[in-house]
Amino acid sequence: MIITSKINWYFFCYKGSKNGRGYWKMELFQHTLADTVVFEGEGVISGKQITVELIPSPPNQGIIFERVDLDPPVLMRVSPETVFAMEGATLIRQGEGQIIYIEHLLSALNGLAIDNVIIRVNGPEIPLLDGSARPYVEAILKVGRKPQWSLRRYLRILGEFEVKNGVGRVAFRPASELKIHCEIDFPHPVIGHQETSLSVTQETYISELSYARTFGFLSDIIEKKKKGIFKGGSLENAIILDQERVLNPDGLRRPDEFVRHKALDLVGDLYLLGAPILGEISASRSSHRLHLKALKALLQKEDCWAWFPGPVRVPVRPVEPDLNFIVA
Repeated sequence: MIITSKINWYFFCYKGSKNGRGYWKMELFQHTLADTVVFEGEGVISGKQITVELIPSPPNQGIIFERVDLDPPVLMRVSPETVFAMEGATLIRQGEGQIIYIEHLLSALNGLAIDNVIIRVNGPEIPLLDGSARPYVEAILKVGRKPQWSLRRYLRILGEFEVKNGVGRVAFRPASELKIHCEIDFPHPVIGHQETSLSVTQETYISELSYARTFGFLSDIIEKKKKGIFKGGSLENAIILDQERVLNPDGLRRPDEFVRHKALDLVGDLYLLGAPILGEISASRSSHRLHLKALKALLQKEDCWAWFPGPVRVPVRPVEPDLNFIVA
């Protein structure tokens, strides 16, 4: 697949394999957006129209969410201390501010290697749009990426490590790039057992993962509607299944769209660290809760990771940002 020429590619190669023949391949510089991107859609939980603005920001600021509907607005930077997981969603919380369903947007930012951006939201959730990351990807490609002349820092996996939770499992292994493997198994005639593996580059993310939609079961959705948990949502926001079939009139985008969406979620949840990863991550029958649990456990296993480039270990939390540039 040919990516728009508005994307600027900067790759850095470093001889790093044990046998001396391998290379770390990565982007050398940080990137932000070339211009502001705006989305609007109905919140599944609130049922309200929510606007999301992606605003370019300076180097070394990271991904920062802002709840602009609160008085005063609440800033929430993505880091292990501010992110949480619940059934079917990832959220960020700081003080009185909270935003749910951040995983698809984070997935697009990670997949397209966007390091610094302010995400202004006028509500408690990110609208699901079509249930995938494709709307974000298309809008970002339209405005383009802007290189920033500050080195990009990666969290590099040094040793093997795994976390289990019942039947779920997340494992980390060293690799010279981001590689993922996802496996799911649902007792449903349309889903069943599915697996997918790929090396995550901007090209493969766009062509292999970005379009894959989230999915849910009609019985669960009806129950949540009755309890008032969901005030919005429709067949336009997800793949909906009854006991035997897909209810969406347009069907599936790929037969294995289900596991590809799980891989999309994994790419988003990996960005909860606030930095990109170099490593191979395998997730089997996992969830947002297990992804976050595994990431936090990994950080405690200090012999299994290091910052790269640079031999000096630094805190996971970046330096405190200068937020004056976003003050209206």
